[in-house]
Amino acid sequence: MAESAVQSAAEWLGKLVVEEVKYLYGVRDKVDRLRKELEWMQCFLSDADARRRKEALIRKWVSEIKDLAYDAEDVIDKFMLRVYNKDKHRSLLTVGTLKWFCCLAAAGDATALHEIGSDIDSLTAKISELSSRLQTYGVKTTYGESASMSTMQIRTQELRRTYSHLEEEFVIGLEDDILELSNKLVNDHHHKMVVISGMGGLGKTTLARKVYHHKSVRKHFLGFAWAHISQQFQIRSVILGILLDLIPDNDKQRREEVRGLEDQQLHGKLYHMLKEKSYLVVLDDVWTTEDWNRLQAAFPIINDQGIASKVVLTSRHAHIVSALGKLVLYHQLKPLDVEMSWELLQKKAFIAKDAIDPCLVQLGEKMLEHCNGLPLAIVVLGGVLANKRTSEDWQNVLDNIHSYFGADKLHNQSYNSVYDVLGMSYYDLPYHLKPCFLHLGIFPEDFEIRVKKLYRMWLAEGIIAVDAKALKSSEEIAEGYLNELVERQMVQAAKVTTEGKVKTCKLHDLMREVSMTIGREENFVSVIDHIHGQSNDEAAPMLNEHLRRLTIYVGQDVKSSLPSSLLRNAPNLRSLLFFQVIEEESNTAFIKNICNKYQLLRLLELEGFNIEGDLPQGIGNLIYLRYLNLSGTRDTSLPSSIVNLMCLVTLDLRRSSGIKLPNLLWKLKRLRHLNLPCIYEIENDELLRLDGLSLLETLKGVNIDRVEVKGLIGLRKLRKLSAKCFSNKENMLPFLNSPSIKRLSLWISGSIFSQDSMMLSKCQSLRKLSILNEITVQLKHEMFPRSLVYLALNVRQDPMLILEHHLPLLKKMSVSGPDSVSHMDCSAGGFPELTDLVIRGLPSLVEWRMEQGAMPKLRSLEIFQTGIKKLPDALPKGINIYCQPCVPGIERFGTCPHFKDSLL
Repeated sequence: MAESAVQSAAEWLGKLVVEEVKYLYGVRDKVDRLRKELEWMQCFLSDADARRRKEALIRKWVSEIKDLAYDAEDVIDKFMLRVYNKDKHRSLLTVGTLKWFCCLAAAGDATALHEIGSDIDSLTAKISELSSRLQTYGVKTTYGESASMSTMQIRTQELRRTYSHLEEEFVIGLEDDILELSNKLVNDHHHKMVVISGMGGLGKTTLARKVYHHKSVRKHFLGFAWAHISQQFQIRSVILGILLDLIPDNDKQRREEVRGLEDQQLHGKLYHMLKEKSYLVVLDDVWTTEDWNRLQAAFPIINDQGIASKVVLTSRHAHIVSALGKLVLYHQLKPLDVEMSWELLQKKAFIAKDAIDPCLVQLGEKMLEHCNGLPLAIVVLGGVLANKRTSEDWQNVLDNIHSYFGADKLHNQSYNSVYDVLGMSYYDLPYHLKPCFLHLGIFPEDFEIRVKKLYRMWLAEGIIAVDAKALKSSEEIAEGYLNELVERQMVQAAKVTTEGKVKTCKLHDLMREVSMTIGREENFVSVIDHIHGQSNDEAAPMLNEHLRRLTIYVGQDVKSSLPSSLLRNAPNLRSLLFFQVIEEESNTAFIKNICNKYQLLRLLELEGFNIEGDLPQGIGNLIYLRYLNLSGTRDTSLPSSIVNLMCLVTLDLRRSSGIKLPNLLWKLKRLRHLNLPCIYEIENDELLRLDGLSLLETLKGVNIDRVEVKGLIGLRKLRKLSAKCFSNKENMLPFLNSPSIKRLSLWISGSIFSQDSMMLSKCQSLRKLSILNEITVQLKHEMFPRSLVYLALNVRQDPMLILEHHLPLLKKMSVSGPDSVSHMDCSAGGFPELTDLVIRGLPSLVEWRMEQGAMPKLRSLEIFQTGIKKLPDALPKGINIYCQPCVPGIERFGTCPHFKDSLL
């Protein structure tokens, strides 16, 4: 995106003018002039972008200005890197950030100063020349318009967000299909597999999911497994995932045994499980017959017609398993007819049935002709129309709904008119949302993206600007951007938090292709897909000096995924991401090569890399790095050179273990988000210092028993804290009533809680609380703040009547304890928001009494190792129950596989 590139360059130059380049005597004025030229150019880019699809000259102008913005960043970054590399033996970064580079340069590197001055003069002249063309092209400035447009978009977003968490998934045209397939799975003993086929976006996965959760199906089968195949699946991951779905969560021994099996043994294990009992397995989104052939050895349906297990397979290709002959029931989904298409569009465009303008109906029907009855396209179209109410607005959409993609740019030519609709939804986006949508195309197909990770990537990339005067934080701004994309139906919310916020998101594969197609056109990102067979020779043409983002889907051969021959082709990369890394060999040397070759990187994603020994010292060469993800690594050490990463904003070490940290993190002055490993140690067994991190907003995984508390208390901008405390209560107390911390999560020992059971009572920032061993004091509701959304307790008494009317926001609860609780009571209206309840390890619990109306929103109940003799009659209908051993009364729900086991 041209505007995001220009904005990023202008902001970076502005920061230099204020902070760094004032030391570059003779160059500061030139840099400032270049910045002003770029800022002036921004005023015209919105109008230019709206016209470039139809005007080749404008398209060329936008491309040129984007390249010049990149060149401006390169000139400054390379100059400063040159000075750093020349003088790094003096440990400048430990003395005083990048300003020292510039001081030394001004004093003794006249050649470098002359070169940068000449380069800036050349760039400024080119930008001036481009500016002179604006009047010729008739491009208009949009200065002053953005604020009012932003206000309108925010108002629309707020009005619509009222319904975003309340509306159930709206399904049209599948009701008969759901009933038919549910009946076939339960009563048809001949067909062992159901294949749901149809073009992408037609609703195959939606139908499979509805059938998978249908009440009659849940009662019929003993266990259920769902596997998403996609084009890049790893066979071991699929088979192992199915097995783990079928083995109870609490059977840890069997689950660990399965994880240790060889590939051939995994196939055999699944084969015998499906043969012995009645299970339902869904294989979603199988692309080719070859993919099925790789999996079929694990499914006995091809050899034994007497088994009770069944498979549901979804695919775009109807006869993908034709070799199975009459064992397969084929179900072809059809597009929606005109009436159902209009009904769906009405729903998604928020059009009231009693207030329909006949003109809108006519225009809507014409637009629906481009959707070909495809629900995905209709939903996306509805997102575009949702904030448009006049016939003029709808006419404008209709006029611009086609020709967004050339015929040679699409992988599937039969989707042309559908892509017109999806492409139109992109071009209808406000300018600030376009780079956000294109950035989502870097992730693999069907990848669930953690939104916190996404926000921090956007910040590191400059997609989200940091404004110290803004009323909202950068993360709040990013959240608003994503919510708008979700509300426009361009991004899917995969999971939501207990508070109703998007937790993970994903792109439909058709929307992902739109993102990738435009991203390639814009030179916004290149994706090398080794998992799906793309070779380095095929990837080479995608790499060039202006490429800023490179994503690689690796698989099992990390070292050959980015050879030196390709490293040279994209010397100015700012973001390098690796996904789906499953190799077990050490990649330390490979990482060292990256650190040496790509020293302008701002974002480096190495999640899951196997690093033996120390992370290379060369990581300290990446002085511009803003985002570093090393999560999932094991048994490694961070080098002392990490202190050189003075621009680092996000350091992610979550899900890592056995990590040795230098006690230097406190020197990373710009750090805002720090996720510490599960298990870590500090050099020389010191207390962790964090006192210098004055900008830190998020801190997760910190062990308060092993940190310098005084320094941690002084972090005035800390908003989110996730901490453990098992022995030193005094260290924890200062954070309980901190005015700056808005979201607090604690893992504490029962002994600490029992010492001062009222210490948490007024901590309204506390959202999640886990008390990991037995509470020895009498439980009282006053002990817990009403702000809790998650609570895990180990108790000696029934906590239900004590807490049920005191925790109005509680969503998830886990109760365990010693052999002392004999009964539980729940009254009407208790725990009004509770959705998930786990009762574990209460062997003396024999009676559970519940009044009608208790826990009205409960949807999941897990009961392990209790003596409960009967499930309460007042349990809400339609909940999923899992119990071991089985509890009498489970037959009314039929959702627990152990109940079915007892009948065999």
